[in-house]
Amino acid sequence: MITFEDLPLIPSLQETLREQGFITPTEIQNLTLQELLNGHSTVGLAETGTGKTLAYVLPLLHMLKTLENEGNSVTVKSQPRAIVIVPSRELGEQVSKVFKIFTHATRLRIRSALGGTTMDMAKRNVAGCFEVLVATPKRTLQLFEHGLSLKDVRHIVFDEADQMLDNSFLPTANRLVKACPSNPQMILFSATILNVLFFMET
Repeated sequence: MITFEDLPLIPSLQETLREQGFITPTEIQNLTLQELLNGHSTVGLAETGTGKTLAYVLPLLHMLKTLENEGNSVTVKSQPRAIVIVPSRELGEQVSKVFKIFTHATRLRIRSALGGTTMDMAKRNVAGCFEVLVATPKRTLQLFEHGLSLKDVRHIVFDEADQMLDNSFLPTANRLVKACPSNPQMILFSATILNVLFFMET
């Protein structure tokens, strides 16, 4: 089994992994990390608590920071390069915390727009330049209708996708995906496969 040090991650991420005591990837991380680092769209089946958040956080930050290091920084306000859609405020806060552990060294910017906050606060959160948006579906759509641009999105994550990709959410999901450039990297983590496969085929 590989260790995190075997992965081609930028030095700042490797340093934080060592500081946090991360040595060996979990099963879901071992199965998906290299695929995601290679830019492939991926569906991962993982129960809560198996390390799925870190499985996509590391590749996203690696790829986004690599773009910045190559001289391609985010310079347009309210135009992220990655969006992470979560079904609840609670999960969104957990995901944001994982991102922020690793953004201390990478200096990438994470913004959240979650249910339970006012629309004015959500607008303020996405008003500047940033790389990653963590948001609930309805709030993402509301922001999109009020000026959030998805024109530069290269990576779309649906976390706990099985909780969101039912018939009531599919129109919203499809609308958001269609607002992004063609062929973004799609990352879906789910506890069940049925709804995810239906969404991928829609």
